[in-house]
Amino acid sequence: MSMTNQYELTPQQENFAQEVVSGETLSDAYRASYKTARMTAKQIHEEASRLAANPKVATRIRAMQAAAAEIATLKAADILREVKALALADIGGIMNEDGQLKLLHELPPELRRAVASFEVDKDGVVKYRFWNKLDALEKAMKHLGLYEKDNDQQANPLRELLDSLGGAVIGVSSGKSRRKQ
Repeated sequence: MSMTNQYELTPQQENFAQEVVSGETLSDAYRASYKTARMTAKQIHEEASRLAANPKVATRIRAMQAAAAEIATLKAADILREVKALALADIGGIMNEDGQLKLLHELPPELRRAVASFEVDKDGVVKYRFWNKLDALEKAMKHLGLYEKDNDQQANPLRELLDSLGGAVIGVSSGKSRRKQ
């Protein structure tokens, strides 16, 4: 029976890699994974450095760091999905069929996203506050360029004046007198 995992690491090596990925120094990760009571700080540092340089351990650390970075990365699609959920939220699902407010855990996930906060008073009355739907719609409109399309449709008085002159504009006066002194 093998004492290694699917990455061919011992339990101590795996723990060391996990500790490093969680933010511990190499020495602290080594202390958390191995018996170090009789080791000096210098010995711990040297062993931790040697272990981190082990190709299998180093590969495992890089793989876990990449996975953590992928999870932590906020993507534009995620943000747009949330804006869409707020913009299209229907708060009609907040009530039970008997007319009572649902508790937060009873709300469907798409409706929970629209809840900014809630409180339960001393009498057990639930009060919800929702994110501003108009703000979400405005952000969605900006993203979709709907304001630009709207602005293109609006009249531009200066452009209309210049177009009506048909190039007959010779110069623009600065408002100062042109008399020679």
